[in-house]
Amino acid sequence: MTQPIEKTLNVPLRPKQAFDLFTKNLDKWWPLDSHSLSAGDGELPKSVDVEMREGGYITETKHDGTTGRWATITKWDEGRALGVSWYVGRSEGEATDLEVIFIPTDTGTRIELTHSGFDRLGDAATATAGNYQTGWDFVLAECFGRYCLTNFVATPSA
Repeated sequence: MTQPIEKTLNVPLRPKQAFDLFTKNLDKWWPLDSHSLSAGDGELPKSVDVEMREGGYITETKHDGTTGRWATITKWDEGRALGVSWYVGRSEGEATDLEVIFIPTDTGTRIELTHSGFDRLGDAATATAGNYQTGWDFVLAECFGRYCLTNFVATPSA
């Protein structure tokens, strides 16, 4: 059984601010040059859109105008939690589960990311989980963490 990936990041923002940056500004902080459908063609996507509701989708409009879904939103608790069925680059039947929780702390927000369900991928489960293990370090800690720190003033109190 492939173990879930768990990552934590602390940011000096209120949970609502951190949640909004994570979801509404996904196209500004996500490393689209290396982690998108268009990146496989050596291009940048035209856009990445988040339908901000349970049952919505995260969709990429590729460089050539075609679209591809990254995920289906399974939980939308604004300012608190985001859950998605994650299948970027795969069929929906090969989706894994991603949950991101935003927890208030004395200095801002602790973001807890859990990525699980890799066993649905059969023989590819271990290798895929290994790629995401290091991938989330880059995407969450480096890209999102840096975006929060360089673009926003810390306001941890309510």
